[in-house]
Amino acid sequence: MKNIIKGIIIFLLLPGAVFSIEWIPDRTKTEAETELGWLVAPMPVNVEGIGFTVPIAGVFSNFYKTTDLLLVAPFIKGDIESKLLSIYKLPLYQDSLFFTFNYYELLTGFRNYDRGIDSEENDYYQTLEKTDSTTFRLQTQLWDQRFEFQLGYSYGKSDIQKIYDADGNYFSNIQSPERNWIDNIIGTQIDLTDNHFDPHQGFRLGLLHSSTNYGPELLSDYAVNDLNASFYFPFFKNDTLLFNYFQSQSVVTSSGTIDQTILGQKLGLGCDLENKQKLCETAENRRLQYWLERNKQGKASALGGLNRLRAYSYNRFFAKNSVNYTLEYRLNFSEKTTPINWIFLGGVKTVLQTAFFYESGGVSDDISKLNQNLRPSYGLGFRAIISSLIYRFDLAVGDDGFAPTIFINYPLSLGSLGS
Repeated sequence: MKNIIKGIIIFLLLPGAVFSIEWIPDRTKTEAETELGWLVAPMPVNVEGIGFTVPIAGVFSNFYKTTDLLLVAPFIKGDIESKLLSIYKLPLYQDSLFFTFNYYELLTGFRNYDRGIDSEENDYYQTLEKTDSTTFRLQTQLWDQRFEFQLGYSYGKSDIQKIYDADGNYFSNIQSPERNWIDNIIGTQIDLTDNHFDPHQGFRLGLLHSSTNYGPELLSDYAVNDLNASFYFPFFKNDTLLFNYFQSQSVVTSSGTIDQTILGQKLGLGCDLENKQKLCETAENRRLQYWLERNKQGKASALGGLNRLRAYSYNRFFAKNSVNYTLEYRLNFSEKTTPINWIFLGGVKTVLQTAFFYESGGVSDDISKLNQNLRPSYGLGFRAIISSLIYRFDLAVGDDGFAPTIFINYPLSLGSLGS
């Protein structure tokens, strides 16, 4: 925690010192960054062990000035559902103050792995949850997007329909299926690179603080402090070598129940009512241990999924502390500006890119052991920048095997900072 506080103090003092330094790279910008772009297509979603659905997604960049619009609606009804509306970076004052609104409704599965870096691939229970969440965010970007500050507020609720074990057995007699939360977020970033969307040189430093208040009262409230630093080095004419360092720490701000007996009475699965009682008790114990340790220690930003340790499932590794190191070589094999006007995809293409990456990350409740057992992730990716949207397809390999990732935006971001 002391290191994070020191980082915040240095960060707040940094702008006055660095903006007079001549080594800061000149900012480059293309007209394509403000051109309208779109992607409209079915988006098949499969949650292993739970079900399948096909919503239709529409992404429109620069829909109104700098505003991006994202819509997801049901297309082919399945076992799970998703609805989403996002209005991102609506300008409120000139080109420096923006407003973002996000709303989503989901009926989908979430894997909850055992805590720590030593958990195995099948050490999880899975929830089928009906969830909705609303987010409001104010964001200011100054000095040609070199300095950013944002405030965010979100709230949501979740109702668990079923709980599954790793073998697909499900249990529905859940004692406490509902929970709700309120998140408050504050973040800031300094971006001393040559380009906001696709940097070739310079560095970025970001800090993000979030505090979560949970209901019911048996769950602990906690805060998370994230630090993200990215260094970009130009190679040859168009290539870039990226080094990224990320660290996250959590602290419990209001303690919930840490008595396992009481927690079992509140969060049990009613296993005496289930046909597969022993299997139910195994899943129940895994769930109780998950929340018991989370109540004691909190949960730092997890590793695994779209952003860090891409070879592993979403939220695969978590604990009180987490750290991640990434080395990525980005080879831009085409920087020719090309208009695209297909039915499902459109805009102005500026960059085609291949990336080779190696990641190493770890989590621990004891910060002194954070770097003792790091998990690897390595692979390659293909990216296209079209009208300020970064379409990416990454293929990664790690201890759990092979994992593909399809997403919009570069990996290694710090929440919405720098987007």
